[in-house]
Amino acid sequence: MKKRILSFVVFLFTAATLYSDSFYNQPISDEKMKMLPVPMDFRNYFFFQSINDTSYIIIGDFTGEKRFLTKIIDEKSANKIDAVTEYYPDMKKIRTKMTPGTEFFKSMDQMKRDIIDGKIFRENYSYKMKSIDTLKYKLEEGSDIFKYGDGFTVKFYDPDEPTTIMCEFYFSKVSGRYDLIFKTNYYKLYKLKIVPPLVYSVYCKNSRDPVVAETVESLLKMIPKK
Repeated sequence: MKKRILSFVVFLFTAATLYSDSFYNQPISDEKMKMLPVPMDFRNYFFFQSINDTSYIIIGDFTGEKRFLTKIIDEKSANKIDAVTEYYPDMKKIRTKMTPGTEFFKSMDQMKRDIIDGKIFRENYSYKMKSIDTLKYKLEEGSDIFKYGDGFTVKFYDPDEPTTIMCEFYFSKVSGRYDLIFKTNYYKLYKLKIVPPLVYSVYCKNSRDPVVAETVESLLKMIPKK
């Protein structure tokens, strides 16, 4: 009984942590990798993080014979592979690799772009995270855009529940550094609400990554003129 209660408490703590900004605004360490969820429906997920000078790609590959997570580190945000770590949750083992073993990885540059664009979510058995097409739609429409801090936040409301935010975005440029954040609170399949296990697909703060810089520069040009 005590083990069940302890397991439930750990589950609640992990779930709360994964929905907190504090989990994402620091690099995903090997210890944090062990906290990442393994979906019951075996859907894959993808996450692009860039903090200061270093960029990371997280791939949850759950459709194969062995379920595993991959972390690829680009230490100078130069679109190069500097380190690869794989975590096998069923065996609770972490391995260091020279190259990613997941079939989803093509290159650092391509993975970053595919996550921002949403292509990786559309073309695979994955959670359908809201991506740059939704953000650009809102910018072109000129609605639900708010000045926030040094940048802009853009919200996408549920058409069926107009006061509920389905997803939100943030982007900014300060002193040659860039922020870019994509958060999907939930999406819908018909009337069914699906909450992704990782609510962020992109979390970049104070980044010097060229893909982030290119994306934010293009978004800033789309801000409606007053």
